[in-house]
Amino acid sequence: MKRTKTILVGTTAVAAAAGVALAVLPAFAADGDGSAHRSAGQGGSSSDLAVQSGAGGSGGSAALFVASLNGANEVPVQGGPAVGDRDGAALQFVKVQGDKVSVAVKFRGTDKPTALHIHQGAKGTNGGIKIDFTELIGKGRTEAAGWTGAVTGSVKVKDKTVLDAFRTGPNGFYANLHTAAFPGGAVRGQFHKVTGSFPFDRALGNVQASVVTGKQIYECKKSADGTLSFQQRDVRAVLGGNIAHSFIAPNSGTPQWIAPDRSAVTGALISKTPNGEANIPELDLKATQSGKKRGLFAHTQEIFRLNTVGGVAPAGSCSQGAIVGVPYGADYVFVQK
Repeated sequence: MKRTKTILVGTTAVAAAAGVALAVLPAFAADGDGSAHRSAGQGGSSSDLAVQSGAGGSGGSAALFVASLNGANEVPVQGGPAVGDRDGAALQFVKVQGDKVSVAVKFRGTDKPTALHIHQGAKGTNGGIKIDFTELIGKGRTEAAGWTGAVTGSVKVKDKTVLDAFRTGPNGFYANLHTAAFPGGAVRGQFHKVTGSFPFDRALGNVQASVVTGKQIYECKKSADGTLSFQQRDVRAVLGGNIAHSFIAPNSGTPQWIAPDRSAVTGALISKTPNGEANIPELDLKATQSGKKRGLFAHTQEIFRLNTVGGVAPAGSCSQGAIVGVPYGADYVFVQK
């Protein structure tokens, strides 16, 4: 039976203690496609490429990756082309199997893409283009409810070194979507490995929801060495689509997400990725259903917390029992089975 999934997206609006400016993500729905235009883009040239288009692919185990893109992640170059569309956002999945690299990306709040690349570079740095999906833009039409448009398809990558590096260290690579107004990159996001699996033709059915308003809740408690410090007690957030996010109970350490349709999931840590001293880490969590058996989260298997801003526990001394809430922002991606 065919399942219909709702795509939810909200805005990230946070008074982050780190003082990091966030992109304001719009909420609108439209369909669109892009026009193909090859561009070396930001921090690279066409000579970096080892890509040949093709629909086929060799065997071997498939690996899945995800990136949540926004304009605030772009890194400007002095004197370089414009970057950072603050109204834009995108969600991108990539599958690598043999020398075949497949992409499924949906975008909103941007002009039509002129180029779509994977670059090699850590967060906050620019790097050369390693995989180019630009030729796929504008070929056919893919529906992406609640989004401006989408791009899907596959290319062949002959450089095994690039593919091996991407498979083993995806966080050292980033997705970059370019537009005419932002030729250096409109929206960007680092890649993370997806632990679970799903049919790749359903990739655009995965759900992204950003924090509209939220706080990480900390309580001053005694540590193992007897000193007092702020330790996590809870989280209180509202995500796009009116998704409620908290712990199942204060001090439980178990996060939960409840959709308006009363489907719900809890999360257990798979891995943690540092995201700078001023920001809470990015997370990959295994999902367990905890609500109604039908609805938004009924088939969720994995949850990512990405593009985190703020939310870090206060440092220094504190009075036992004191509770504080620290504003934070993040994009949550709910991967479906």
